[in-house]
Amino acid sequence: MHRFVGIKQPAEEAKDTPPRGNRWATSCARLLGRRVGAMAAFTAVLAVLVVPLHKLVEFSTYDFGAMKFDWATTPRDHLLPVDPAYSDFNVLLDGHAHTTVSDGRLSPEQLVEYSIAQGYNAIVVTDHNTVAGGLRAEKYAASKYPSRFVVIPGMEYSNCRIHMNFINLNTTVTVGNKAFPSDDDIRHAIARVHELGGLAIVNHIPWSNHTLDRMKAPRLINHPSLQSLVDWGVDGFEIANQATFDMPTYQYIVSQNAAVRTTVDPPARLILMTGSDVHTPGNAFAWTVLKAPSFTKEAIVQEIKHARTSFLFDPTGNSAARFPRYSARYLALAPLSELAQYFEGFVDRHQGQYSFHGTRCQRDVVDIHGTSIACFVAYFIAAAILFELLYRLLGCFWRRVVRLLRRTKNQQ
Repeated sequence: MHRFVGIKQPAEEAKDTPPRGNRWATSCARLLGRRVGAMAAFTAVLAVLVVPLHKLVEFSTYDFGAMKFDWATTPRDHLLPVDPAYSDFNVLLDGHAHTTVSDGRLSPEQLVEYSIAQGYNAIVVTDHNTVAGGLRAEKYAASKYPSRFVVIPGMEYSNCRIHMNFINLNTTVTVGNKAFPSDDDIRHAIARVHELGGLAIVNHIPWSNHTLDRMKAPRLINHPSLQSLVDWGVDGFEIANQATFDMPTYQYIVSQNAAVRTTVDPPARLILMTGSDVHTPGNAFAWTVLKAPSFTKEAIVQEIKHARTSFLFDPTGNSAARFPRYSARYLALAPLSELAQYFEGFVDRHQGQYSFHGTRCQRDVVDIHGTSIACFVAYFIAAAILFELLYRLLGCFWRRVVRLLRRTKNQQ
């Protein structure tokens, strides 16, 4: 029997033709590869679109603009001043508050209404590095609540070393105000406040010196000591901020005031102040109390300047009677926001404290979670394989059903 070269014999044809099972597996692998690629491309495009959107668009959860502050808080009913000599106080002052002019959620006008509901009848508006919010609030209160509510304009001198409330100002202090001020910068800023007839109160020292875990550094870098600040001319300290009571600073003030002269006018005593530091509506914990001879801004400022203050403090806080409703914009964008946060979860970016001068006080620390990324890829591929198997099984089942229906029809 002759064997012709170039002509495949049946045995060779069978040998070169892949088995039917192999062809099916190859087809499935190719199809799976295409589908996985398409799904991966879609996911990547989705992530590229939603993550920047989440960063750029303001996803405010609540609609603070629609809030009504129609409740009443009366701290006098259940709290006593720390100093019993002030039991007949007539001023309940919030010494630290923010508005939408800086990073608060309430407009200056809303802040006045909110403060009244929280039991205050006077407030120092201290937006970050500007007196604009305080001036607006003062104008509103003077027109709507004359002789009932007093607004003292001010600003919070804010940077990476210290936060101080500059009280009783109509002009923003820019002297020595930068991201990383030197000792002289801080000293010059305090001196400028005094030139303008204002007071300098050091804010929330526990918050400032609190260690940021991931940064392994204090929130504010190289915060001046209590003694240095007194030497530089500060007038007092905020010893209660929100629910935090600063016992070491309080004890320091008490000991200092016990030793100073009271014959000068005003006496060289340090001022005790408290502040809600309100950014969003919430509980009230402290009220600075005074006995002013008349209910005017000038009289209240004079009492503060003479360090004639005490305070009420309730670590539990009052119970705010109203809460904001969800923002319609948030509800519309929440699905995209949640999706963006899912993708952002693969990389943690720990940002340092904001300087309020356009920079950060510490360098960002970035953690890339490689294990999470690898698991996501594995889950993604497993889901694609499972989908393909289910798709094939359902297709096979459907074809059998169709054949069965046709056979039944033909038999009829």
